[in-house]
Amino acid sequence: MSKRWIDNAIPFTALVLTVLVMGSIIPDFLSLSSLSDLARQFAEFGLVVLALTVVMISGGIDLSVASVFSLAVLFSLIGVNVYELPVPAVLAGILGMGMICGAINGVLIGYLRLRAFLTTLVSLIIFRSLYEIVFVRMSTSIMSGFSMSDLWVFIGEGTVLGIPVSLVITLTIALAWHLVLSRMRPGWRLTAVGGARRSAFNAGINVRFMVFLTYVASSTMCALAGFLFAARLGSTGSDTGVGLEVQALTAAVLGGTAIGGGRGSVAKAIIGSLLVL
Repeated sequence: MSKRWIDNAIPFTALVLTVLVMGSIIPDFLSLSSLSDLARQFAEFGLVVLALTVVMISGGIDLSVASVFSLAVLFSLIGVNVYELPVPAVLAGILGMGMICGAINGVLIGYLRLRAFLTTLVSLIIFRSLYEIVFVRMSTSIMSGFSMSDLWVFIGEGTVLGIPVSLVITLTIALAWHLVLSRMRPGWRLTAVGGARRSAFNAGINVRFMVFLTYVASSTMCALAGFLFAARLGSTGSDTGVGLEVQALTAAVLGGTAIGGGRGSVAKAIIGSLLVL
């Protein structure tokens, strides 16, 4: 029996047992309405865990995922509820914001070779402080505003063939990352960088650029998760995203992603997300 098979079997078994136990002790746990709510929550949380997993596979860590998520929630609501901007324009702006946040971490860690833990911890504090400053000034306008956009409502509450829109988006992104990590050269290079960075450099892989890209991808996915969260709830608070980085890290580790890098997968991220959720 291979070690890889055991790594996948253990978290999957734990997930099955958890579902069976919770389904037997909690009334209506497996009802259609309950599963629909869980699916939308998983779509947002799963994206954050997947974002962190990608960084961890490369041998790094991103503690700023929660603060980027919070900023995305806040600015999504400001764009839609307060300024009544078109939803596609707001989405483009939010994804751009995520790319910029990720690029900051990527340059500092990938090119300037600063320590990932300390760098992203500082990023977490800075981004969270920005959230608190803007939230205090805009909270009343956000709460009093209301969007009449059908697209905004569809993203937050709509379904495609009975499946929540947010879940469809997350599963599509997860499938794309699975193909990248397991079937394409960028994914192989990413795993190589996490497994043995010096060996990857000697093999001709642009290690700094790969590390840079992982942080850009991570923050972009977290921004998208925040956008989906804002569409679902239509509000935010001072505690939005607080502690999310700990939950995401716990999910990634429980799913079987190695903290030291070089080992992890989309399936592990999904299983870990469901266990923690």
